[in-house]
Amino acid sequence: MEGNESIFVFTGLGVAFTLVIMLVLGLSTSLLTQENLRMQSEAEKAFNSVFIELQDNPSKARMTMVQENIIGVGVYTSQGRLALGIGRIPNILPLGEFNAQRQKTKDSHAGVVLYDNESGQIEYLRFSRLSIMLDTGSLRLTDSGLAPVPVDFPDILYIRFDGSSHRETVAGIRILSTCVFVGVSIFFLIVFNIYLSNRRYRITLEKQERLVSLGEAARTLTHEIKNPLSAITIQVALLKKMLPPENQEDISVIDHEVQRLTQLTDKVSDFLRNPVGTPQRIEMESFMNDLARLFPMTMTVVAEEDGGYFVTFDPDRARSVFENLLKNATESTAERDPEVSVSLSRDKKGHVRIRVMDRGDGIPEKVAHDVFDPFFTTKIHGSGIGLAISRQFVEAEGGSIRLYPREGGGTVAEVMLPPVGQFSPSREKTEKGNGAPDDSKENS
Repeated sequence: MEGNESIFVFTGLGVAFTLVIMLVLGLSTSLLTQENLRMQSEAEKAFNSVFIELQDNPSKARMTMVQENIIGVGVYTSQGRLALGIGRIPNILPLGEFNAQRQKTKDSHAGVVLYDNESGQIEYLRFSRLSIMLDTGSLRLTDSGLAPVPVDFPDILYIRFDGSSHRETVAGIRILSTCVFVGVSIFFLIVFNIYLSNRRYRITLEKQERLVSLGEAARTLTHEIKNPLSAITIQVALLKKMLPPENQEDISVIDHEVQRLTQLTDKVSDFLRNPVGTPQRIEMESFMNDLARLFPMTMTVVAEEDGGYFVTFDPDRARSVFENLLKNATESTAERDPEVSVSLSRDKKGHVRIRVMDRGDGIPEKVAHDVFDPFFTTKIHGSGIGLAISRQFVEAEGGSIRLYPREGGGTVAEVMLPPVGQFSPSREKTEKGNGAPDDSKENS
């Protein structure tokens, strides 16, 4: 159910994000197209105004150019060379650029508009045949007297005018589109993170609720089991004294199982009790060497540097944690030597890193995320409580514990602990929640 919900939410957010981005891009493209059409319309208007004035009243042409923000007007030959011109215009036109733009339009008789990004000016060109009266100084004698010589040849009409308003509008559209895109992306990221945070919180809350229920059940069960176990232990001791030697083997089986149940109830009590205990200064290199000697197989303990690896930890709880990790490593395979080894090092912040490594069968990937859950185990005779207790004790000291595959085969159990003197929020929180450590309550 959880997986289906995640797929649905991720797919929905992805589709919504894609649709919104497509809408933003569509609106941006539409606004840019509208602005280009406006620019072309303004260019057509300015072109018509100035050339009509040049034909009807050449003396007012310059006034019209000022009103229309026209920088220059020119008449060019079909090869793009300047024939006549007013204002600042090029001597030779880049006809290649204009022809390329002209091919994009369906109307071959329409004008061509180009925007020069470097100068911020708009160029408008139209291929035409007109007789334009320009005050060029060339005169001819007519019935009415002297008059300007008309220009009458296949020509290119060209104007250049200020495009600052177009540039500002385009820049505004692009900035607005970018801001909207960034805003939409941030919004969806926030929504996505909120969903993930809520999901993690929900999972944590459900796990805590299960642990509370499990803790209450385990506390009741442990209490109910301990009393009969005490009676059984006493009766077994009496039977050992009363029965003949040939029956002692059967009694030893009962005794072994009673001890196993007693150890299990003790582990459950460890899980339920205050995880902080009475922290003391411990040097981990010598501590791990002492633990390694308790196991029948040879274990190497290697420290990357000298000087001691001191941490603050309750000795009994530290022993419970690392003895359990070493025991798991020795039981990681039954077919060969697990080659258990321990390494100690420090990270950049000074945290002490203890790795318990083996060459066993490893942890199946499908159950790797469940190994720290209480009462989860893959062993036939395992209780499933050891790693849960270890994590509780380590996290109470402000540390962390994780298991991951070892390169070349096997498993690495890594414990990170803060150095002596470093503040532990986890410990303070635990102590405030439980009050001062008091192990005597466990046996009451």
